[in-house]
Amino acid sequence: MKIELTIDPTCNEPKLIIITNEVTDEITEIMKLLSPDSLERVSAYTHRGAKIVEIKNILRIYTENKKVYIQTANGIAEVKLRLYELEEKLNPKQFVRISNSEIVNINAISSIDISKTGTIGVTLNGGIQTYASRRYVAKMKKQLGL
Repeated sequence: MKIELTIDPTCNEPKLIIITNEVTDEITEIMKLLSPDSLERVSAYTHRGAKIVEIKNILRIYTENKKVYIQTANGIAEVKLRLYELEEKLNPKQFVRISNSEIVNINAISSIDISKTGTIGVTLNGGIQTYASRRYVAKMKKQLGL
C-alpha cells in the first residue's frame, strides 16, 4: 500500500482520499479506523439507571434473549444498539467477533484453548469463559495473528 501526503496551505480541513481498484477487508478496516463515527463510549443501562461506559473498558458484548449487553470488570449492562451496529463502529484492532452473538475485546483475552474437536475456548480477564463458533474461527485467528 502506498501512502501519499500533500501539504496545501489553502486547505482548511484535512481530506483523506483512498484510491483503489476494489474494496478489500484492509480498506474497510482503514475506513473504520479513520471514521468520525467510531465509538469511544457507549450509553448503558442497569437497574440503577443509565451510565456512560468507555469502549476500552468493555470485556465483551453479547446478545441474550434478544437484548444486547456489555460486560466490564464492574458488571453487566444493557445497550440499546444492535450487535451489528456496534461491530461496525468498533475498532477492529481492539474487538473481534467470535460468534453470531458475541464480540470480545482482544486486549481482555487472557488465554485461548484450541481443542482437537475444533472448538475454541476463550478466557477473558476476570476468569470469564466463552466460546468461539467454528464459523468465526478463521477470522478470529487472522485478527489475533494465530
